[in-house]
Amino acid sequence: MPVNANLWKHFNRLFEQRSNRPLPPLDADLDYTQLPRSLARSLAVFQLGESGGGTVVSQARASRLDAVDDDYVCALAHFVAEEHRHASILAICVRLLGGELIRTNWTAKLFVLGRRLMGLRLKILVLLAAEVVGLCYYRLIASRLPPCNLRDWLLDIAADEASHLEFHCAFLRSQLRGPVSRFVFLSMWRSLMTVSEVVVLIDHRKALHDLYIDRSDVRAAWRSYRHAVESAVLRSSADFGRASSADCVGTV
Repeated sequence: MPVNANLWKHFNRLFEQRSNRPLPPLDADLDYTQLPRSLARSLAVFQLGESGGGTVVSQARASRLDAVDDDYVCALAHFVAEEHRHASILAICVRLLGGELIRTNWTAKLFVLGRRLMGLRLKILVLLAAEVVGLCYYRLIASRLPPCNLRDWLLDIAADEASHLEFHCAFLRSQLRGPVSRFVFLSMWRSLMTVSEVVVLIDHRKALHDLYIDRSDVRAAWRSYRHAVESAVLRSSADFGRASSADCVGTV
């Protein structure tokens, strides 16, 4: 499916406009140590995941795919920078919770390995799955927190991730050429989401348990986002800012 050239200009402007936002100040006056310690470890895993992704920009710059132009590459670079900002915010959250940052984790290695083994299209698919994981998880966690800056920061990150989903869905939509490519996308996407769900339920089970988040709530949110992405890529765009928030935040 051809992509409107102005679409990449739109995302480039959107991400660029958000690029100069300052990091939130340290919330030294509030005591977050009463929250489960497992939350600090869980967010540290996501912090590590938000720190990477830089190689995709150089790969896009060298790509000969029809939909990839200078505006797309610039937008992708802004996207990666925004992910790194999220990593900085999550680092603040981890420290406020009394936790420590980590340098390696098996789930992060799994996503990195998947990206490195693939071409640009499949790499974007893996990034899209990671965005769904983050958006859904941040909203679920925020729904269990009392009103505080930490909760607001997670929801702000989730709001950014919603536009990231739209960006990646637009790219994947541009790569569909017929029923075969649609079938391949659906098969790989559903398999990837199934694996991602299992990984999150295993690696973050302690935080989910300590925050009283039932696995059925995670699965319901997963299904909602999976269908929203499929709709955006195969048929029409989806509003990720609102479409699935009821499933993620309304489950409390």
